[in-house]
Amino acid sequence: MYVPIYYKWYELVPNKKYQNYWLILMDERILITLDEIRKYYGRPVTVNNWYWGGKFNSRGWREPFDPDGAELSQHKFGRAVDFTIAGISAETIRNDIRRGLFPLITCIEKDVSWVHIDVRNVKRLLEISGK
Repeated sequence: MYVPIYYKWYELVPNKKYQNYWLILMDERILITLDEIRKYYGRPVTVNNWYWGGKFNSRGWREPFDPDGAELSQHKFGRAVDFTIAGISAETIRNDIRRGLFPLITCIEKDVSWVHIDVRNVKRLLEISGK
């Protein structure tokens, strides 16, 4: 079981109910990639911030009946996260992904102000529209 270096449970699941299960809810490829992203940019990566009173609670794993996103969203399988990094644009990060810096990523969302990554089962990088 992969245990991330830079992330705690409350950054990736929507509430305390999942505190003891977060590692089995998240795909290890996403956890590894999040650590690689944090290390590469050398800055905090914001997925969920509800724990500190912020508005984000479903940018990591989502409950099956969470109304955010598609019915079969990769978030609901623990294979996706949305995030931002202060001082680095989402497009800069997407360009780094396109250059192959984070090889486990198989899908990104374009045309949005945040970064969506996932590790769905495809052979090449997909770019889906955020609009």
